Amino acid sequence: MKLKNNFSVVICTYNRPNKIKNCLKNILENSIIPKKIIIVDQNKDKKTENISKLILKKYNFKKFKLVKNLKKIGLTKSKNLSLKFVTTKYVFFIDDDIILKNNFFKNIIKVISNKKAHGVCGVLTNFRNEKMNNFFYNLMNHGVFKDNRYYFQNYKKFIKNKIFYKKINSLPGGITCFDTSIFRKVKFDEKYITHNYEDVDFCLRFKKKFPEYKFYISLNSFSYDILDKSKKENLILRIKFMYLLFLKNKNIYFFFIFLLSFFGLILSNLNKFNFKLIIDSFKIFVNESVK
Repeated sequence: MKLKNNFSVVICTYNRPNKIKNCLKNILENSIIPKKIIIVDQNKDKKTENISKLILKKYNFKKFKLVKNLKKIGLTKSKNLSLKFVTTKYVFFIDDDIILKNNFFKNIIKVISNKKAHGVCGVLTNFRNEKMNNFFYNLMNHGVFKDNRYYFQNYKKFIKNKIFYKKINSLPGGITCFDTSIFRKVKFDEKYITHNYEDVDFCLRFKKKFPEYKFYISLNSFSYDILDKSKKENLILRIKFMYLLFLKNKNIYFFFIFLLSFFGLILSNLNKFNFKLIIDSFKIFVNESVK
């Protein structure tokens, strides 16, 4: 079966012109290229716009849309805005710091079309294998809080055993393809403005609308992110959005898996916690509960 390029790629970007340059190059050098590229630029200057146009011109790619978003800045806001310009059957959301291997699109399109899936993600091959952190994560994160770290760590074993895709519980935000028809019923929640559980929230609400959901991971669709070693994880922000997720889904089961995940986060980051972090965490629970 000859695969058609009936898909668009959306890149939401903020203040990373050099990273989107590499990202665009890899998209346009893939074995099949998108019918359309939509770049949502949240920068006041024109650096990202100019670099993007330069790369697109170099590859003679004309079916693109550059959307300037200065009024509703934020990841989920930009994703929702981009959907106004998507007319293809499938849409990929690719983070601006992601590099794709040659057959990334081809392998994912095969899975999503053959399995008639709602969404399919790829693998991050350079996922940080922090043994202690990942141990507590895999031990204490369950249900919607358990994402694809296990597959990111063990994808080579699956490939060796000729397992090329697996059904999964939740999809990550930045390396995923969706059937665009689902967005008629579900959009991204714009309260989650950063990369903190916005994908988990989306998948939770999606599964309420589509109880027989089909999410897959394509284990031979390889990508890696350009790691910024100077960037430290904002644990307070992560705790805040984790707690917001709990407040939106109050039931006994969710309370149980939320507590497990929360203590897993604490245990795996004990060396980063100090008295101020503990106080700030307590303030989040108090402030968000009274809103």
